[in-house]
Amino acid sequence: MIKRVFQIFLALILFSGCAFCQSKTDAILTNRQDNSLLVEKLLNAKGLEHTTVGLLAIDLKTGDTLLEFNSDKSLVAASTQKLITSAAALEILGPDRTFQTTLEYDGIIANDGVLKGNIVICGGGDPALGSSRFPEFYNDLFERWVQAIKTFGITSIEGKVVGDGSFFGEPEIPATWVWEDIGNYYGTAASGLNLYDNTFTIDFKTSEKAGSSAEILNISPSMPWLSFENQVTASDENRDNAYIFFTQNPNQRVIKGTIPKNRELFTIKGAIPDPAFLAAFKLTNALEKVGIMVSDEPVSVYKKNETKNWQILLEISSPSLSEIIYYLNLKSINLYAETLLKQTGLYVAGDPSTEASCKVLEAFWKSHGMDTGGMFLKDGSGLSRYNAFTAGQLVFVLQYMKNNSQNFVVFENSLPVSGKSGSLENIGKNTPAENNLRAKSGYMARCMSYAGYVTTVSGKEVAFAVIVNNFTCSNAEMKKILEELMVGMSGL
Repeated sequence: MIKRVFQIFLALILFSGCAFCQSKTDAILTNRQDNSLLVEKLLNAKGLEHTTVGLLAIDLKTGDTLLEFNSDKSLVAASTQKLITSAAALEILGPDRTFQTTLEYDGIIANDGVLKGNIVICGGGDPALGSSRFPEFYNDLFERWVQAIKTFGITSIEGKVVGDGSFFGEPEIPATWVWEDIGNYYGTAASGLNLYDNTFTIDFKTSEKAGSSAEILNISPSMPWLSFENQVTASDENRDNAYIFFTQNPNQRVIKGTIPKNRELFTIKGAIPDPAFLAAFKLTNALEKVGIMVSDEPVSVYKKNETKNWQILLEISSPSLSEIIYYLNLKSINLYAETLLKQTGLYVAGDPSTEASCKVLEAFWKSHGMDTGGMFLKDGSGLSRYNAFTAGQLVFVLQYMKNNSQNFVVFENSLPVSGKSGSLENIGKNTPAENNLRAKSGYMARCMSYAGYVTTVSGKEVAFAVIVNNFTCSNAEMKKILEELMVGMSGL
């Protein structure tokens, strides 16, 4: 009887164990099926019939692949390239690195306070000098420079104010940037002496009639040497569709396109063509306003003076690299990426040219285990359409920073948060992705990408990247498709 009871008890255990195993197996199969369905839904979305897609998502704890499609194919990814640049800059330069701008003078200060020489603003490649994003560092910048000059007893200047942008050498716009971009704020080139994010604003007013000419109200900062041919008109479309173009005359710009109608104030942003000259011009004006006259016109220089023996009046330090990178990725600032690319090239190879710095970037990731096959880097920001790399390479960067870097927290905190900030502010609200997804986005004509981290409802920590090239749907539709993918990943 006891033997019979034991047999029945054993059978029940085996049955329940098998039932448990079967249940667990079904759950695994269901999860795999869900993963497959996410990929299938993406690939079959309307507007992606002629599209190339690269996708990879991995479990950061186990290294297991959760989603994959064409993850080894080189694609144009736009601004998600900033992850490659900013992560390398953090690792190479360190999160506490700062960049110095010095106010100096050459010549002699006579007993009567006359400086027989020049005042020189020497740039040190600070990406953010004068930026409104860092008021605690740059408030009253020109007033501080004026005060430093007065403190040294200088009452007039028989010379000029020089904006020295030679830290990176001659100004360089990456050769593969397109003409439509380089006159606008997102196409500003990195200089050894940057100012105000190298960005100026143009304020317009439009009437209620579509097709009517837009009126320019104000340009800030004032650049009286620069003229503008205004071809902007009012439009029924509620968006900024105006672009600033270079002309054969270096001191002239043409503004084309449309802005919304019936606006008392509508602002667009352009690229300051020579920030070093603007700095010299503004300091000259600031000095003369307080009675310190300058005999000669301001200039900018980009050739290094190897024999200089100048005296320092004041040194201004930038925010830390970690603070700069926070805005670089959160606001996708091309200038910061391009400047840090050059800083990295200068530090590692002694060559801040874009070409040499891109080689440094690729070599860094290769030395840390990345398969860099199919990686083509032509700038630091992702603005060039000649850039190409794989979803797998983006995920490598994310995985490396999470599992191997002491700078992970700084890096992660720079990424927009789903439902909260940056380009993800309106993505994933009221879904499992909200607050659990951090990612950098990339947008360009017929190109969209996202790469970052997501904590899923089951507790997985996932690194992912998705790149889509040559879609035929609208940007808004493409964004919605990728939002559904990312929300789907958060539910795994």
